[in-house]
Amino acid sequence: MDEHREGSKTALVIINMQQGVMDYCVHPKKVVSRIQDLVSRARDTGTPIYWVQDEREFERHSTPWRLAAGLEPQDDEHRIFKSYRDAFTGTGLHASLIAQDVGRLVICGAQSDYCLRTAAGRAAAMGYDVTVVRDAHTTGAETFEGQSLTGDQIIAHTNAYFAGLDYPNQDFSLMRTDEVAFRPVATHD
Repeated sequence: MDEHREGSKTALVIINMQQGVMDYCVHPKKVVSRIQDLVSRARDTGTPIYWVQDEREFERHSTPWRLAAGLEPQDDEHRIFKSYRDAFTGTGLHASLIAQDVGRLVICGAQSDYCLRTAAGRAAAMGYDVTVVRDAHTTGAETFEGQSLTGDQIIAHTNAYFAGLDYPNQDFSLMRTDEVAFRPVATHD
């Protein structure tokens, strides 16, 4: 594990909220609405926002690649394009977070059991403080080796995993959308 990141800022990281992913997820309208709320509050405080999109499964600019309706990045927000479940592998995410002086990540998006869990776990192992937004991530039903789980069961299990996450000298939290608070970011003119 890397040392604890001492960055002074928080960033909002939105994982794979793409049309081709959301087609298979539970509660898509509720999750999009909650992420819209998080984005609005992050923008109001100047909190850096990172939009992560999968380009391994979806060709850039194709309909499945595009973000879900109602989610629109602004020009000054960060766009991260990835080829692996891990948003840090083969991307400039980590370098950008360091350059922005970010030490805490608020993570939401899809899919709970794959890309969200991988990115949040990796961020924790890299020394970031992590908040997973418990009601602003989603996934679909899965069957593996004859065992089936509903999307809601997977979301609950993902929340349970992050509720017990613990590393030395780091803060981890599992919050509802309405519990997440962004502090105004100081700007220097």
